[in-house]
Amino acid sequence: MTIKKDSIGNFRNLDVYKKSLLFRKEIYRIVDRFPVYEKMNVVDQLRRASCSTSANIAEGNANYYCAKEFDRLNTALASMAECRSFLDISVMENYITHEEYQSLDKKAEEIMAMLIGMMSRIEEIIGKEV
Repeated sequence: MTIKKDSIGNFRNLDVYKKSLLFRKEIYRIVDRFPVYEKMNVVDQLRRASCSTSANIAEGNANYYCAKEFDRLNTALASMAECRSFLDISVMENYITHEEYQSLDKKAEEIMAMLIGMMSRIEEIIGKEV
């Protein structure tokens, strides 16, 4: 049986959504200095993955079914992991400083922990209903 949510909240009130938007803003600011030849590679991937995180949080929160929200949060989690991978490349290629890398990586880790917490709560709901 598919578990329905009691209500659909406003994703804009979620701290994880707000943090992911700020993370995206920082990514956009930083990639503006990357070499032109990275525009279609690292820059594009970082922009897409950072946007995907907040978009999937919003989409999942607006879903009527718990399992669909879980799936979207899982996609947001994977997008944030993708951002971290491209940040690894960015610091390795000296496109960002080590300090910028540490700051962004810490923020990404915090967002991922929040997403995992939300996913765990959904798993508890789904488990109780089965």
